[in-house]
Amino acid sequence: MSIRLRLTLLYTGLMVTALTLFSLLLYTVLQLAYMQAVDQSLIQVAGEVQDYWQNYRTLPDPSDVRFYKSTYVMIRDPQGGVWSNLDKGYFPMPEAAKRGEQVFLSDTDARGVPYRLCTVPITARGEIIAWVQVAYDLDILHTASNQLKMPLVMGALLFLGLSAWGTWWVAWKAISPVDNVARAAEAIGDSANLSLRVPYQGPDDEVGRLVKTFNDMLDQLQAMYERLSTSIDAQQRFVADASHELRTPLTIIRGNIDYLQKAGKLDPEALADMASEAERMTHLIEELLTVARADAGQTLELHPVPLGPLVEEACRKAQALPHTVDFQAELPDALDRVTVLGHSEWLVRAMIILVENAFKYTPQGSVTVRAGRQAEGVVVQVQDTGIGIAREDLPNIFERFFRADRARTRGGSGLGLAIARWVVGVHGGKLTVDSELGKGSTFSLWLPLHRE
Repeated sequence: MSIRLRLTLLYTGLMVTALTLFSLLLYTVLQLAYMQAVDQSLIQVAGEVQDYWQNYRTLPDPSDVRFYKSTYVMIRDPQGGVWSNLDKGYFPMPEAAKRGEQVFLSDTDARGVPYRLCTVPITARGEIIAWVQVAYDLDILHTASNQLKMPLVMGALLFLGLSAWGTWWVAWKAISPVDNVARAAEAIGDSANLSLRVPYQGPDDEVGRLVKTFNDMLDQLQAMYERLSTSIDAQQRFVADASHELRTPLTIIRGNIDYLQKAGKLDPEALADMASEAERMTHLIEELLTVARADAGQTLELHPVPLGPLVEEACRKAQALPHTVDFQAELPDALDRVTVLGHSEWLVRAMIILVENAFKYTPQGSVTVRAGRQAEGVVVQVQDTGIGIAREDLPNIFERFFRADRARTRGGSGLGLAIARWVVGVHGGKLTVDSELGKGSTFSLWLPLHRE
C-alpha cells in the first residue's frame, strides 16, 4: 500500500470520526435547545394559570388560557377534580409534584405521540390547592429531527468525498518529490551512474531539504567513487611497477648465480653485481614498505626540533652520495634558532631524497641547498642546474613510480619524491617544484614554525 493511499485513508478516517462526532453534537445541541424552549413555554403557560388564580381566587377554565399550538393543560385539585382540554386520557402525576416540587418529564400518550410535561403545584397559605400540568406535543420535534438527519448524512458524505479527493491530491503533491528521489535512487542503482541528480524546484521545506541532502550525498558518493577509482588505478600501477622494478635485480642476481654455478668458481665482478642488485632491491623494498605504511595511515610522533641541525645532517649525508657536480649548502646562522614540530629521522630522509634526486638528474653544474623564513614557516630549497622537467610532466612528478621518459635510464624506483611528499604532508607542510626544461629544477620544502 502506497504512502499516498495510507495518508488518504488515515485522513478520511479522521474526517469520518470528526464528522460523526460533530453531527451527534449538533443533533444533541439542537434537541436540547428545542427542549429548553418548550420548557420555557410550559412554565409560561403554568404561570398564567397561577396568575389567574391569584386574581380571581379560582381556577380558570382551560379554554380561558392562551395556549400555544399543540399545548395541552390539565388542572387537578387534591379532591380529585380534573379540568382538561385533552380529548381523552390523563397525564401522569409525578410523586415529586405531590410533595410540592416543579417537575419536568417526557412521555408518550395513549396514541404513542411523545410529549413534554411540566407539573407545577399551586399553593395558598402553605398548602397545595391544585396542580397545573402543561404538556407540549413533541411530534413536531421528532419530525424535524428526522428531516435533519438526511441533510446531515448527505452533507457529510459529500464533504468526505471532497476531503478524500483533496487529501489524495495534496498527498500526491507532497509525496511526488519523495517518489522522484526513490526513482532517482533506482535509476542510479540500475545504471551505476552517480552523476544523476534529483531535480527539484519547490520550496525549501522538509521535502526540499530531503532532496538537497540526497543530492549532496550523491556528490559525496561520486567524489568518493572517483577517488576510489583513482586509488585502484594507482594501486594497479603500483603493483605493476613494483613487480617490474623487482624483476630487474632478481633477474641479474639469478643470472649471476647461474654463471657462477656453470663456471665453478667465484667471480668478483659477478659477486659485486649481485651485492649491488641485492642492495638496490633492499632499498626498493624499504621504499615499498614506506609507501604501504603511508597508505595504511601511519602517523609519526612529532616533537619540537631545531631545523638547522637537521638540514646540516641531511647535507652531510648527501655529500657522501655519488655525484659529479658541485654541491653547496647556503644556510643562515639564524636557522639554528628555528624550531619546527617534526620527526627528525624522517625530515632528514625527505631532504636527502631531494638532494639525491638533484644529483641524479644533474650531469654537470651544481646543486645548492638554501633555507630561509617564508610567511609563517620556513622553507628549505634544493636547486639544481640539471636537465629540468617538462611542463606536461610537472603535475605527475610526485606520483609513485612516475619518471619522465628521458629519465628512465637513470635508475631509481620512482618512489622517492612520493615518499618525500608524504613525509612533508604528515608534518603539515608543502612540497612544490619549479622547473624549466634544460635549465634545472628547484624543489621547495615548506614547514610551519612551531611556537610555544
